[in-house]
Amino acid sequence: MNSFIYHDPIITRSLRKSRVRIQILSHLFKIYPKMSYPNEIARRAGVAPSNVLGGLRGMGNRYNGNSSLVEMGLVEVIETNGDAFYKLTELGKEICEYMNTEKCL
Repeated sequence: MNSFIYHDPIITRSLRKSRVRIQILSHLFKIYPKMSYPNEIARRAGVAPSNVLGGLRGMGNRYNGNSSLVEMGLVEVIETNGDAFYKLTELGKEICEYMNTEKCL
């Protein structure tokens, strides 16, 4: 289960550097397998909506797109009637389970 730590240092580094990304993952893990939209994630995680979008998709210099949760494959985007919803992927779920046992979430 924790093989991602040894095989993908980008994921490990990205999560260690961002409290926002961890809070987003934590919320999506709590509601898994349901999906959520950015404002709901922001409200539940206690994070500004612009920061949630940055953590999910990347935004400017502050949130590198390559280190975004979507780009790393931890969260998927589901488009419904022109709205974007976000859901934890299987990899994201495994990482959250590991982080939960290690008391990181």
